[in-house]
Amino acid sequence: MRRVLLVALVLSGACAHGTSIIKRKASADEVRADSLYWSAISNLDPANKNGTLDAGIANLDAYLASPGNLKHAAEAQTLRSLARNSQQLARVEAALQQAKASAAPAGASDSKPQPDSKGRDEEMVKEVQRLKEELAKANEELERIKKRLATPKP
Repeated sequence: MRRVLLVALVLSGACAHGTSIIKRKASADEVRADSLYWSAISNLDPANKNGTLDAGIANLDAYLASPGNLKHAAEAQTLRSLARNSQQLARVEAALQQAKASAAPAGASDSKPQPDSKGRDEEMVKEVQRLKEELAKANEELERIKKRLATPKP
């Protein structure tokens, strides 16, 4: 009788803490889905030279479409969104580089500055001059303070 009470106490304590001594076996669908998730994680890892964003997104899409209990559904949705945004940024960057390359003929950008860059250069020169003047004033004030502190009080 004491053993039965002890076993009942242990089981109830385990259930109260959210754990169970008896674990249910994961279904084949859950195992496949979990495999898809971790494959996506591997493909999205920047250290993985063989992984690609396309493969990672495809695995995440397949994972999210899987039947059964998805343990990492929220993470998968977030990762899929981030991966798609990364793809879009890469496309925009490539388009900008292509537009920049086609807008500037070969050798023209080195010989003659663009009007916008000339205006920016003038603004930068003015800003540097203003900062030099401000530094000179600060140095004058510092010298004045040094002289005042150096003279002994009677």
